[in-house]
Amino acid sequence: MKSKLAVKGIFGSGMVLQRNKINCVYGVADGYTDVMMTFRGVTSITQSDEFGNWKLEFSPGEAGGPFEMVIKADGERLDYSDVFVGEVWVSSGQSNAQLPMERMRFSYPEEFALPENPRIRMLTVPIRWALDGEKDCLDDSSGAKWLAASPENLGGMSGTAYFFAKRLSEELDVPVGIINASQGGSPIASWLSKSALEEMGDKREYLEQLEEFENPENVLKKQREVAEAQKSWDFDLNRHCVFPDTDSDDGWISCKIPGYIDALDSAGVVYLKKDVILSAEQAAHFNSQKTWLWLGTIVDADTAYVNGSQVGSTPYCYPPRRYEVPKGLLREGRNVIILKIQKNSKQGRIRFYEEKPYCLFTEGVFVAPTAVRNVENHAEGLFPLDGEYIALDGEWKLLVERKIRDCPSQVFFEWMPTALYNGMLAPCFMHAVAGVLWYQGESDAGHAQEYKAMLVKLINLWRHKFVYGAKDLPFVIVQLPNWSDGHGEDVAMVSSGWADTRQAQFDAAEIAGRSGLAVTIDAGEWNDLHPEKKKTVGNRSAMEALRVAYGKTFISAAPRADSCEQKDGAILIHFDCGNSGLAAYRITEKDSADFSKPGTAVHGFSLLYESDGKLTAVETQGILKDSSTVEVVLKPSAGTLKEVRYLWADSPNPVNLYSHNQLPAMPFKFKIG
Repeated sequence: MKSKLAVKGIFGSGMVLQRNKINCVYGVADGYTDVMMTFRGVTSITQSDEFGNWKLEFSPGEAGGPFEMVIKADGERLDYSDVFVGEVWVSSGQSNAQLPMERMRFSYPEEFALPENPRIRMLTVPIRWALDGEKDCLDDSSGAKWLAASPENLGGMSGTAYFFAKRLSEELDVPVGIINASQGGSPIASWLSKSALEEMGDKREYLEQLEEFENPENVLKKQREVAEAQKSWDFDLNRHCVFPDTDSDDGWISCKIPGYIDALDSAGVVYLKKDVILSAEQAAHFNSQKTWLWLGTIVDADTAYVNGSQVGSTPYCYPPRRYEVPKGLLREGRNVIILKIQKNSKQGRIRFYEEKPYCLFTEGVFVAPTAVRNVENHAEGLFPLDGEYIALDGEWKLLVERKIRDCPSQVFFEWMPTALYNGMLAPCFMHAVAGVLWYQGESDAGHAQEYKAMLVKLINLWRHKFVYGAKDLPFVIVQLPNWSDGHGEDVAMVSSGWADTRQAQFDAAEIAGRSGLAVTIDAGEWNDLHPEKKKTVGNRSAMEALRVAYGKTFISAAPRADSCEQKDGAILIHFDCGNSGLAAYRITEKDSADFSKPGTAVHGFSLLYESDGKLTAVETQGILKDSSTVEVVLKPSAGTLKEVRYLWADSPNPVNLYSHNQLPAMPFKFKIG
């Protein structure tokens, strides 16, 4: 006989409950049945209604754990073990909120060497979309669990949320639980309710899209169409592909990696090959240690082979290609690396991104996984006596294998309006939380003003729906980092989608109130949409949480320009640095840096001029005057000066204006006159 007693929401063994607040556990049982919960020696009782629904409100008390919880009803019993009480935060957004620590194993190897930390817990909400209203529990088949940070579990945890929780736990000296509800590529509309979109009054396009797919038959029809088209394309793409003769150069042409490859003027397949000659000693070293083949990132998809054996495959463009080469595969003499690369459309270009590592190396050799820019330093490469490193950039051979029509378009139902709000977020609403960490905006960077309004709406909506959180539930918004998709990095841009979105995030935080902004303009990678500097992001977000949610007034926000004055042929910008002060890093040839004295150049300023209705952005120099002021040098007139701007670009470089507590100054623009 199937048990009637069940708990809904996200309750489970290993969970964290919000300390010193009213919490709620709810579920179903037989109708009109007494339900009892015992936790920390206190028993609470309620009765289910005629439909079997019940709800218990309780206070879990001060931080601590682990504890046991028992829920009973009519002879049935549910046991929950390893329960902690502390601070609970929701972490949500798109791929950078989701990006797991496994992707950052080479950036933060020290984290994977740590023992289990039972005071850091995370529930990764399974990806589920729904267009038919709010769900009140997780999918039973998902297997979702609250997990402690440990060498076994860390790889699957969100990097941003992990570092956020770790810093918060250290500073507050309490357990921290993270509800990670995030999904790559998701636009903000997928995290809003239908009623919220209706209330905004100008979201007809979203509502029409939703209306079509609220009908399950339309969903099934579209899924079948997409699947059939993709299956046909995949078949046509691969049916004539023949693995190339690696011993012959007939038909092969020279190309260089990294860079663009324009030999294929349609969708299709190309092969690339490179010979690697190894001495007996080198081959022995490679085969006695873990060996890695790194190939940067590749547009669009690839499969990699070493001496005819497949060592890795990636179906889309974003992940860094880091393939382990099995022991015994490399040999003395000639070795051949083959890449089968798939290009999905005529308009696209096969690309190997610059400033990515392209190499074959043993695990004892340090290879910086990300590009070094701004004022950061990485350790120098270490080449132990028995280690091997072979650079693979430079000349390769290329063979065009297959030309084909464009890949059919995809439909991602999880990106539909309301889809993730209903399927992933709604089951969490009854869990008591302390605040929200929001890292999203990349998918909405083309319409900043609309995004600002939608973000304010989202904050107000979530504050209403998380009923066991504060009415002004704290939000920490991660401001978009630097990124340019590898195309141009001029600071002086008339229009920048990412800069406009950063401004929209700042404005939304100001309008919503009790919201912090984690400034990460220096924590991105110009050539990677998924930067690995998540420790920087997590730490800065945690400091904002401490300031906004926990009243730690000694913590200052990032420097913020609050006024400007035109004087004596220059513009003086005053910054609010809280209890800190401004300093400019002096950029050297080796990208090392020291805080500098007044008079040091500040990079990243530009002036917006208008002449005959045309706008022009002109780069200029800033000069650090004192601990709160930067002087911006005016250029010879190029028309009417309209604005002074700072870091107004998708991926400004370098960034060198910081507070003494090492927070970068916020990007901004001020109107003049």
